[in-house]
Amino acid sequence: MKQLIFFILLVTSFGVNALATPLTLNDYLAKVKASSKDIKLAKQEFEVAKANRQEAWSLALPKISVEGTYRRNLKDNFLYVDFSEGSDSAGSIQKFKINRNNEFGLTAGLTQTLFSLEVGNALKASSQYQEMTNFMYKSNEQEILTVAKKLFYQTLLLEKVWQVSKAAEDNANKNYLNIKKKYDNGVVSEFELLQAEVRWKDQIPQTAEAKRNMDIAMINLKNLAGIEINEQLELVGNFDAYPDLPAKMEFKAILNNRPDYNALVWEHKLRSTNVNAERAGFFPNLSASFAYNYSAQSDKFRLDEENNALVAGLTLSVPIYTGGFVGAQVEKAIIDRKRTEIRLEKTTDDIYQEISQIWLRLEESLQRIQSSNSTLQTAKKAFEIAEISTQQGLATQLELKDSRVAFDQAKLTYYKAVFDYLSAYFDWEQAIGEVSVED
Repeated sequence: MKQLIFFILLVTSFGVNALATPLTLNDYLAKVKASSKDIKLAKQEFEVAKANRQEAWSLALPKISVEGTYRRNLKDNFLYVDFSEGSDSAGSIQKFKINRNNEFGLTAGLTQTLFSLEVGNALKASSQYQEMTNFMYKSNEQEILTVAKKLFYQTLLLEKVWQVSKAAEDNANKNYLNIKKKYDNGVVSEFELLQAEVRWKDQIPQTAEAKRNMDIAMINLKNLAGIEINEQLELVGNFDAYPDLPAKMEFKAILNNRPDYNALVWEHKLRSTNVNAERAGFFPNLSASFAYNYSAQSDKFRLDEENNALVAGLTLSVPIYTGGFVGAQVEKAIIDRKRTEIRLEKTTDDIYQEISQIWLRLEESLQRIQSSNSTLQTAKKAFEIAEISTQQGLATQLELKDSRVAFDQAKLTYYKAVFDYLSAYFDWEQAIGEVSVED
C-alpha cells in the first residue's frame, strides 16, 4: 500500500513539473513591461504631453468660426421718425415697420494672433514638458525593471532555501530509516535511534516554513507581471554565474545618464519658461480678424431683403493695471523655479551618496561570495566524510548532524552572498541610468 501511494505521488509530482512553464529572467522582464500597471500609467503621460502640445499650437493657429441663425418675430417692431423740425405742422411723427416675420443670418469669422509672448512660451513649454515626460517614463520603467530583477532572484533564492531544507529533511529521513534497521538488528542503541528521529522531525517544520516563503515570493512575482496565480512556473536561473564588478564612471556621466535627474533638469527649464509666460501678462497682444455677415428677412420662408457685410480689423490689447495679479503670478513662478533648483541640488547629493553606498555593497558582497564559496567546498567535503564515517560506525549521529547543518548553512550563505551581489548590481545599473533588459 505504501508503495502504491508513493507511486501516485511521484506521478502527480512529475505531471505538475511537466506542466510548469519555464520562465527565464528575460521572459519575465518582457511580461513585466507588457503588463505592469505602473508602466501603463507612466505611458499615459505621453498622451498628456501630446494634448498639451496640441493646445499650445491652437494658440498660434487661426481660429475660424461659422454661425447660422434664424429668428421668428412674434410682434412687429417700428421705427419712429420725427419730421416736425423746421415745420409748423403738428403730428409729424411717423412710424415705419422695420422687421419681418422671419429673419435669417450667417456669420463667418477668422481671428489670427499676430503678436503674443504667451503663444511663443506655450509652444516652448509644450516641447519641454514632452522631454520631461520622456525621462520620467524611462525612470519609472527602470525602477520597475530593477524591482522585477531583484524579485526574480529573490524567489529563486527562496526556492534554493526550500530545496536545501527539503534535501536535509530527506537525508535525515533516510538516515533515520538506516539507523532503525541497525537498531532492529541490535547494532546501534536506542539513544542513537532517537537522535536520528529527532533530527528528522526537527527538519520538517523548517522545510514547511521555507516552502511558505517561496510560495509567497512566487505570488508577488506573478502579480508584478500580471501572471495568473494558478499558473505553474519553473524559474530558469541559478547562482553559479554572476557579472563581474562593474567599472566606475565619472559622476558627471552618471548624471547625464540618470533619467530621473534629467527629468528634473527639464522641469527646471519648464519652470523658467513659465516665469517668462507669466511675465507675458505685462506685454500687449495684437491680433487680426476678418468677418463676413449675411442677413435676410421676409414675411415668408424665403431669402428677401438681403445684406452682405465684410469686415477686417486689428485688435491691440494693452494691459494697464491688473491689481497686481500678473506680478503675483510671476513671483509664484519664480518661487517654483527656485524650489526645482533646490531639488536638483539635493538630488545631486543623494545620487552621489547612493552611488558610494552601492559600490561598497558590491565590494563587500563580492568578498563574501569568494569567502563563502571556499567555506562551502570545505563543508561539503566534511559532510561527505562524516556520512561515510557514520555508515561505518566511526562517527556519531551528532557529528553527522553537525556536519550536515554546517554544509546546509554554507550553501545558504553562498546563495545569499550571490543574491546580495546581484541585488547591488541591479541597483548599480539603475543608479547609473543603464538598466539592461537582457541579462
